[in-house]
Amino acid sequence: MAIFLIAELIYFGIRYYINRQNSTYYSVINDIVLTDKGYVGAGFSDYKNSKFNDYADGYNKATIFVYKNDKQIDEISLDVGNNSYFNDIIKVSDGYVAVGSVEMTDDQSDEKLSEGVIVKYDEDFNIDWRKNVSILGKTELLQVAVDDNNDLIIVGTSVYGEGYVGNHTTGGGILLKYTMDGEEEFTVNNGGPYNGRFNDVLIEDDGYVVVGLGRSNSGVIIKYNKNGKKLWSSSYGYTDEKGINAISKLDGNYITATTKVIDKDDLSNYQAAIVVFDENGEKLEDIKYSSDNITSFNDIAVDSEGNVFTCGYTGKLDSNNQLVSNAIVLKYDKDLYKDSEDIIKGEKSDFYTRIYLDDKEVYLLGYSNSDLNSNFNGYDYFPVVKRYNSNLK
Repeated sequence: MAIFLIAELIYFGIRYYINRQNSTYYSVINDIVLTDKGYVGAGFSDYKNSKFNDYADGYNKATIFVYKNDKQIDEISLDVGNNSYFNDIIKVSDGYVAVGSVEMTDDQSDEKLSEGVIVKYDEDFNIDWRKNVSILGKTELLQVAVDDNNDLIIVGTSVYGEGYVGNHTTGGGILLKYTMDGEEEFTVNNGGPYNGRFNDVLIEDDGYVVVGLGRSNSGVIIKYNKNGKKLWSSSYGYTDEKGINAISKLDGNYITATTKVIDKDDLSNYQAAIVVFDENGEKLEDIKYSSDNITSFNDIAVDSEGNVFTCGYTGKLDSNNQLVSNAIVLKYDKDLYKDSEDIIKGEKSDFYTRIYLDDKEVYLLGYSNSDLNSNFNGYDYFPVVKRYNSNLK
């Protein structure tokens, strides 16, 4: 049986849907790290319903959420700037590293600009160091990993703010390398200055493979060597506005999760896609999936037997042009034939955003404003972590 681990109702307010005016957004968990006692989450909160912090009076604060036996036991705020957000967190040998963005000044908040932020915590969630990353007007760090030299490899996006005109060549998708002491080793970019992003990174012995968005509605996969030199690149299109969302490895090839837009000018109709590239970035397979007007694969993972797990959502726009969706998780065998799937159908909207494999268990991270929650009101979002066995049961 699948088990819902819904932790003390932290309302889940994904910023991608802040245009829903009748919703209340309190907290979001964007990523988790599994521990021997539970898990540690990274995201943001305004603490309106918090037991650990005072209400932030309308601001969102980057936050570390600590859970033990599925119960929240702590909540650590990043008390800098105005609004701030964590997008990813990893465990390192002596603590944790979280990445995201922060609005350091009132002007940045007013103009919807931000700086990237990297925070190194010790085991007790005290800050060892913090680094801000400012390239173009709106910089956001999306994923962090550690390579075999114990360096931090970080990807994200840096683009102009709305209405800004210029010809900078330093933005778009960004790849950064930092030492574990917070010293920058290099920053490279692709695309920009108006669009482009790197959503995920795969660490290899001879370099880093990143995926994301190119110039406009075109997914990209790029390999860099350990010094940040581009070795090759390839594209896939058309996708939605996020590009290729995630990457893993299958039998020596790169397997990615994304979308396939039927008409690049109509984002009300697109399919989810698993796209496989060879070691030189040549596309080998393109496997599409759809069960409604809009379907997306947000993450992908491969187990030790070569089974592929992917997750996301499927749904359609309602009369108010808002997405109403069901969360989906699918399992494919090593030959990429669909083995099984599960669709979560609630009263309102459900989404899966991240997938984690732990021995024979599959963890899905997502969010919902449906009747899965006993305090369901149809508007407020709350986090969901759902655990399956390897057969998605």
